[in-house]
Amino acid sequence: MIHALTPMEAAPFRPPTALVPPAEALLAGAVAAVLRHAREGSLPLFARTLGMPQRELLALVEHCLPGRRDNMPIPASKYAALAEHAPVVFHELVALLLAGVTPGVDGRQAGWLARAVAAAGMGRRHLWQDLGLAGREEVLALLRHYFLPLYAANTDDIKWKRFLFEQLGRTLGRPGLRPPVAVAASRPPPVSAAARRRTRRRTAPTSRGSVR
Repeated sequence: MIHALTPMEAAPFRPPTALVPPAEALLAGAVAAVLRHAREGSLPLFARTLGMPQRELLALVEHCLPGRRDNMPIPASKYAALAEHAPVVFHELVALLLAGVTPGVDGRQAGWLARAVAAAGMGRRHLWQDLGLAGREEVLALLRHYFLPLYAANTDDIKWKRFLFEQLGRTLGRPGLRPPVAVAASRPPPVSAAARRRTRRRTAPTSRGSVR
């Protein structure tokens, strides 16, 4: 009889290059960083809500970051306005992650991390940077612990943000799906009208009468 490999056995071997903290400590750090990055503007503002009711977010913060309710609670009307700006792809990415939760892990923690990872997926940097982690090894440790089937599926060791969106695209029948800022990041920054006028003045030809 052929032995069917478990997800753990099928997972690609990636030797650790450094010692990493326990998964729950990494989860707390990732949640704290996503909320901080949203306040600072390096992640979209909706990420301050992690796409969940404020009551649940406060419970998350109390569990992961006891005594660190920075700028919380948020007034209800402002919180609702922030939550409304969560893009559809954020919720789709949360669902993809939750469909690949490691059997036996704490489901509540996995749900929190799914939202933190999905929010970080809306940022412009590498996933480990938007999650406030020390490097890719810590992303590996988190995904291996909480989302082992997805971790095991990345057999080509693709960068995680790209990999997650590719997986989401396959699931939704939208092959080639990329993180939402990928197109915007490849465009040149917009030029203001004042800057255009300054450029025109610098490049305008000099009249003959002004030559000495």
